[in-house]
Amino acid sequence: MTLEIDLGGRTCLVVGGAGGRIGSAIAAAVAEAGAPVGVVTHNADHAASAIDDLHARGAKAVAEVVDVEDEPGLVGAIGRVAHELGPIRHLVNVVGGAMGEYHRAAELDLAVVDRVIARNLRYAIVACREVGGALLERHETGSIVNVSSPAASGRPMLGAYSVAKAGLDAYSRSAALEWAPHGIRVNVLACGAIRNPSSGGGDATTIPLRRRGEPAEVASAAVFLLSDLAGYTTGATLHVDGGVALGHPGGETLSTLADTNK
Repeated sequence: MTLEIDLGGRTCLVVGGAGGRIGSAIAAAVAEAGAPVGVVTHNADHAASAIDDLHARGAKAVAEVVDVEDEPGLVGAIGRVAHELGPIRHLVNVVGGAMGEYHRAAELDLAVVDRVIARNLRYAIVACREVGGALLERHETGSIVNVSSPAASGRPMLGAYSVAKAGLDAYSRSAALEWAPHGIRVNVLACGAIRNPSSGGGDATTIPLRRRGEPAEVASAAVFLLSDLAGYTTGATLHVDGGVALGHPGGETLSTLADTNK
């Protein structure tokens, strides 16, 4: 058995696939796996840099500059990627974040909730609808990965973000159930604290593995879920978070040692 990830020339769209962080790593990884890559980003400089990188890797690539919260704009961008590179078979939705909106539950303004949901959930529904719907029309199989967070289970001061990511998880499971008979898989990648140029190593004492993850580690997991190696996996959540979802910082405790010595 050969465990080789090969996307076989099937077009992959990465929404948020530029800017030098997780999305860029995922775009590079799918390119290395043989896929033509479409990138959607809000920043023209990021788009140009992403295209240069992807072309250097030998990939066919196009970039669309659009605000993902603009539904008609996003729909148009997805259509143009498909026109330039061929029908989209794989989709990764990366755009998201807490947007600095930390509020007590008793003081949470609905305008904040709307903004965070738009940035984390609504655009992903649009992208899934467009790509999944086109796959159904063409009677083709495909795979989708939505990037979520351990915060989907709830975090203090992050009510809006937790709601948005929990909604993304639930939507992904619903789509997975609807589309499974058609060979279209939808999975979630719950991404924990990841190193980026501004964060560095950061405080990792609450992470069982005692370090932040690397963008390449998230990208490897995303490409696995997209690929045929995960062909029997849909509606699943893969945690790439150093063990944070386990709900404990890890390591031995006095009570653990006492129990062991009984």
